[in-house]
Amino acid sequence: MKLHEIVDSLIELSCEELPEDARKSLDDAIDHLVSNMTEDELHGVLTKSIKEDIDEQEIIALKSLMDGNIAIA
Repeated sequence: MKLHEIVDSLIELSCEELPEDARKSLDDAIDHLVSNMTEDELHGVLTKSIKEDIDEQEIIALKSLMDGNIAIA
């Protein structure tokens, strides 16, 4: 599994109905993963995800991740 696929999967999971503690754990995992990426890796994740025709909500979430705002609605 490639890095952008992992991030996409985590974001997709975070959009599901989850108990609050599970959502917090998932958000923490996404934050840890993203905060340890280089700018090039973040750009690659966004670029590859967009090329794979993801939906608008995921694009917004990835842009938020790149801006350092991991809150996903």
